[in-house]
Amino acid sequence: MMNDCLGEEQTELVTAIAKKHLRIGTLKEQKSDRLDFHEVSVWELESALKEALHTGIDIGIEMTVNHVWREKLEEVSREL
Repeated sequence: MMNDCLGEEQTELVTAIAKKHLRIGTLKEQKSDRLDFHEVSVWELESALKEALHTGIDIGIEMTVNHVWREKLEEVSREL
């Protein structure tokens, strides 16, 4: 079951990674062992986890940079 605290964009991203690396079409429970359980290789799993990690790091860096620029812009605006 997907973590309910994830937003729609995050759920779509995780699902896209599962499709790309694990050949899993959906992460929604299908109530069928044949559909809910998948055999994947360790290298496929490693690849999916690495992409998820790198994506999270990239998003974190982008959010930090945007925050720093926003603070700097506000600082400069106050000085005007």
